[in-house]
Amino acid sequence: MKLLCTQENLIHAINILERVVGKQSTLPILGNFLLETNKGRLKLSATNLEIGVVAYVGGKIEEEGRITVPAKLLSQFIHNLPMQDVISFETTGSFLKIVSGGYEMKIKGLDAKDFPLIPQYEGEYFFSLPAQLLKVAFSRLLPCISLSDSRLELTGVHAFFFEKEIHLAATDSFRLGEEILPLENMENSEGYHSFITEHPSLIIPAGALQELQRSITPESEWIKIALHDNQIFFQVDEIQIVSRLINGKYPDYKQIIPQQFSCEVVFDKEALLRAVRVGSVFSSQSSGEIIFKIVPHDNTVTISSLSQEIGENKVTVPAEIRGGDEMSISFNPRYILDGLNILQGEKIAFRCNTPHTPVEFRMSADASEKKDQFLYIAMPIRK
Repeated sequence: MKLLCTQENLIHAINILERVVGKQSTLPILGNFLLETNKGRLKLSATNLEIGVVAYVGGKIEEEGRITVPAKLLSQFIHNLPMQDVISFETTGSFLKIVSGGYEMKIKGLDAKDFPLIPQYEGEYFFSLPAQLLKVAFSRLLPCISLSDSRLELTGVHAFFFEKEIHLAATDSFRLGEEILPLENMENSEGYHSFITEHPSLIIPAGALQELQRSITPESEWIKIALHDNQIFFQVDEIQIVSRLINGKYPDYKQIIPQQFSCEVVFDKEALLRAVRVGSVFSSQSSGEIIFKIVPHDNTVTISSLSQEIGENKVTVPAEIRGGDEMSISFNPRYILDGLNILQGEKIAFRCNTPHTPVEFRMSADASEKKDQFLYIAMPIRK
């Protein structure tokens, strides 16, 4: 193999691939990148056996070939080079020689034939969705996913497909995020309608969506999507991602979302965020809870926490309160902070019914503004 490519394009590909490199000591080749020539381009691949990522880099191919080299070593060398226009690669036996300006390096690789096969989707993708819309949705949903493998279906995002919108949901049983994506703008709507007749819902692993989210640049316009043999394929720009779907039945989360609320509280987001952060300092030393005391007749909410070891704190936050009676609701502050950091805008609407039923957080918009299609549900601590 002998080729030339630009450092800028190579760094972009490495930044995406190195996050998915496998760390299994029993299979050292999973710690490598596969580099190979493909149709006049340099093709880089990485996998951890759960997710596969392929990136294409434009270049001048002088000799065809393929080799695998340690991902960490290649990444460190390329990232520490001074900004040069061109990097050259040349294989000699089991070594890859890399030259850039006055820098030269030889890396001992492993035989490319031992690298695991990453499935590639060769046909026409079923449909495409706006990349920037999905990037925002993933940034909101991924923090809500369960980190425990005890319920595998909760380690992914549930996608439910409808004719005019897609419902995406993530939960770890203690909080829930749901994003509704309108489908006014999409490519190949005919392919989408055929797709949803056979696949009304899917559970997509969090890891695959994290890699997809990182692959979306400000210039990315579309994400192409296809499904084959229980594997989902994404393509964004010159990056391809493949992952197995999660088999299992996703909980009927719609049942826990209240259809109406007796009390609505509208906060200034920054004031609420500061109050919860202060409360979390004390709560982390004790039972791990903060208490929201809603006082409708004063239009205030007092947020407090108590630790027998270090003391207590109390912050009174002004708010616009509509309906409801005076009540106190206990929360794990981490779940509230996660929700507030996800939600955008200056105002946050907090809706509740009783101290023991699910509470909804949304961006609060004026009547003249389009309603945000994301909601965040937090479960109170039951006493």
